[in-house]
Amino acid sequence: MAAWAHLEITVDDQGNVEVGGYNADPEALVADTESWEDLLTSLGMNGWELVQVMPGVETTYWFKRSV
Repeated sequence: MAAWAHLEITVDDQGNVEVGGYNADPEALVADTESWEDLLTSLGMNGWELVQVMPGVETTYWFKRSV
C-alpha cells in the first residue's frame, strides 16, 4: 500500500499564504518560491498532484504525492 504526503495551501484575498501538511516539509517547499503562483507551479513540476480546490475568501488547494 502506498504512503502519501499531503499539502494544504490557503491563500486569502490579500495574497497571504498559509502552508501545512503531513509526511512533507512545507517550509522547505516554499523556501525558494517568490509567489504562491510560483509555488503551485513548482509543486506540479515536482510530482505533486492537485486534488481539490475550495474557492472563497480564502482559497484552499490540496495536493498529494506518493512517498
